[in-house]
Amino acid sequence: MKIKKQFDTALNNERGMVLVVSLLLLAALTILGTTNVMQTSTDLKISSNYKTGEQAFYAVDAGIEEARARLRKTAAYPITDGHPTSTQWRAYIGSDVKAKGKGYDSANVMHIRVPSLQADLDYVIEIIHQTDPSGNILYWGDSDGDGDSERNVTTGENIYLVMSYGYSGTSRRIVDAELTRPPPVNTPAALYVESATTIMGASTHIIGTDSCGSDDKPGIVTTNAAGSITYNPSSLLGSNVTGTPNESYDGTNMDIQSMIDSFKGDADFAYTVSSATHTGMNWGVPTPGATLQDPSSCSCNNIVYYDTQGTDIKLMGGTSGCGILLVDGDLDMSGGFSWYGIIIATGSIRYTGGGDKNITGAMISGGAVDADVVGGNSNIVYCGSAINAQTENRPLRVLSWKEMEM
Repeated sequence: MKIKKQFDTALNNERGMVLVVSLLLLAALTILGTTNVMQTSTDLKISSNYKTGEQAFYAVDAGIEEARARLRKTAAYPITDGHPTSTQWRAYIGSDVKAKGKGYDSANVMHIRVPSLQADLDYVIEIIHQTDPSGNILYWGDSDGDGDSERNVTTGENIYLVMSYGYSGTSRRIVDAELTRPPPVNTPAALYVESATTIMGASTHIIGTDSCGSDDKPGIVTTNAAGSITYNPSSLLGSNVTGTPNESYDGTNMDIQSMIDSFKGDADFAYTVSSATHTGMNWGVPTPGATLQDPSSCSCNNIVYYDTQGTDIKLMGGTSGCGILLVDGDLDMSGGFSWYGIIIATGSIRYTGGGDKNITGAMISGGAVDADVVGGNSNIVYCGSAINAQTENRPLRVLSWKEMEM
């Protein structure tokens, strides 16, 4: 009997311990389950926030790109800046409600609004003229005549400050970008040179008078002193070499390498060569004028870039093109050659040999230019519209881009 009581007591104690342990285990499992649920919920929220944040970023970036496309002069759905000298001008892309939330006033003649072309992304855009700390409108252009564009308050294309606001769910992202149209290439003359230059042959014509408008230039500008340009026969100056004036010495030294660097990244055709000869190249075919001394015309615009690795490229055999020809090194044009636009070379240019040659636009050389030293009809005909056409329809450049704090 005594043994049985002891056994029952031990059994009851053991049952009590099992109950306590079971309750502790149950409590632990409950805590773990609750923690896991809370962790999963947090992870889902983080994942959701990340997703909507990324979607908002895609929206804000799409807004910048829409503004960039629609500010082009030839855009299919353009945003027209009718007040380029006013600090009060504003343009908005987006719904009426959201545009008004950013300051759009439909009664203000300085404000314009266009609906977005992108229906799947949620954003609103505000565009203003960028100004300096004193409130002066800023432009992107070559104000000092060295060929290199910079921010200034007098010359070039407007700099637009584009503020893009993108939304997705509860997420919002904001980006500010500065955009500008590429300004026309600064062309001080029909022919610009930086070394002693020889012009020969009665069939050579360098014409600085604007054959396409009223922006007359000198026939030749050089950075060197008087006497560095020679003629054979001497009567070429004033007869076959003409302009306002015919020639100009001690000109501003242009940063030709920077000029080339600013365009070569947008090249439609790029070549790396070493003392090479290319024959019969075709980057567009200019329509000739009535004579070789008249301007040609062309409706296409290409950027062609040659990296000669410190040597030269020879173009011959009926090569033609329309646009901007960039050469890092020396350039030799021989035989039939026609170009509508601008030719820029860091080195010397030989514009020689038999065959008719016409450049409508301008030519810029960082070295010497030898024109018609062998024979043939060599012509450089300045044309302001041929210069302007090479940049006015190019995509806007992004000068700065930064994400703003919300």
